[in-house]
Amino acid sequence: MTFLLRSTLIVAVLVAALSLTRSAHCAPSDPFGNQTVEVAYSPLLEKWFATINQLSRDHALLSACVDSHVAGCAAARQLRDIIEEAKKQNGLAVLGHINRAINFVINPVAHSDWLSPLEAIDGNGDCKAYSVAKYFALLEAGVAADHLRLVIVHAHGHSANHMVVAALWQGHWFILDNLTLLLVPDALSEYVPLLVLDDKGIRSYVLPAANY
Repeated sequence: MTFLLRSTLIVAVLVAALSLTRSAHCAPSDPFGNQTVEVAYSPLLEKWFATINQLSRDHALLSACVDSHVAGCAAARQLRDIIEEAKKQNGLAVLGHINRAINFVINPVAHSDWLSPLEAIDGNGDCKAYSVAKYFALLEAGVAADHLRLVIVHAHGHSANHMVVAALWQGHWFILDNLTLLLVPDALSEYVPLLVLDDKGIRSYVLPAANY
């Protein structure tokens, strides 16, 4: 049994368990099920919108690099191969393929600046680079923008925050994380969500004081 099939079966069991407590037709608009409020302005918001502009640039570069003989297109061809293989999958396998492939292709570093997807594929990156590359690849593979989020989270016992991707599938949010190859439903994640980013902007989670 392949890793992808085993992972899909594990997630299917988790989804079945979740369905006992939450209807698939009542998914929250943001992952982790907490109320969020819009962030009107912050330096992070500027960086995120600049990154969104880079996504448009990288989309154009993917199209320009269709010809395998064009020089300087190695990263674009590598990312295109991941996206095209993901398009051949169905359901959660699309998410699983992109999560796994990008986890393997980017070289991890403790800290990096915000990178475009192609910059991340072509070099080294931290959790932001993995997350932005996955977000872009999922969009290119046909996942709707309103089904995708980047989430800045905090893990208990760690001093630094972390970034992951959340993708909506059949009414449930699943977490794509560079620290694991498994897709974990948000309801079973131990992360504490802090901020959520999408094509509309940034929102802050309203959390009980006990969670801080």
